[in-house]
Amino acid sequence: MNAEHTGSDSSPTAPPPLGRRERNKQEKLKRIVAAARALFRDKGFAETTTQQIAEVADIGTGTLFLYARSKEDLLVMVFRDEMIETARRAFAEIDPDLPLLDQLIELFGAMLEYHARDTALARILLKEAMFPEADGRHTDISELLSVIYAGIAEMVTRARASGRCAQGADASRVAENLFANYYMDLLGWLAGLTTREQFPRRLRQHLAITLGDDAGAAR
Repeated sequence: MNAEHTGSDSSPTAPPPLGRRERNKQEKLKRIVAAARALFRDKGFAETTTQQIAEVADIGTGTLFLYARSKEDLLVMVFRDEMIETARRAFAEIDPDLPLLDQLIELFGAMLEYHARDTALARILLKEAMFPEADGRHTDISELLSVIYAGIAEMVTRARASGRCAQGADASRVAENLFANYYMDLLGWLAGLTTREQFPRRLRQHLAITLGDDAGAAR
């Protein structure tokens, strides 16, 4: 006799489809971010106005302020989307057989290239990211950092599994420290304390110290 199935189906279910109102909101947000991205690129941050962004997005200025309180908020939104895309592409392209230190240099090199496209804008951007005034900016930065930290932690875990990285602290905390090394060197470069040519060597040394890689620090 077959046993009667009494358990519940624990397989994940698809989320319910979005309602029309929510779809409209998301579509407007996409248009706003796309408009801001294009105008910041073509006109520059300082010369772009929120009215221009609203016009390109084909919405009223009042509607724009329902999604972002200021031009700075929009800058962070654009930055979040572009940097998440940059980070994910870099993670996908990194050779996992490289030493962890070299993988990190490739990852952070891709991020540096993003900022190097417009250093004046990068300075404004990092100021807004470091001292967010709106709750939405906190959320945007947290979303970006979670993607970066998770990717680096996976790199650390993979290197440990292959015996090419010392076991130690929690991989997530190590990822945060490694990103902090990059971030401080990035700020130093944008502040003019180091040159573009000096940046890779200084970053390699700082990352190697965090990893306990004496050979890497000496290079």
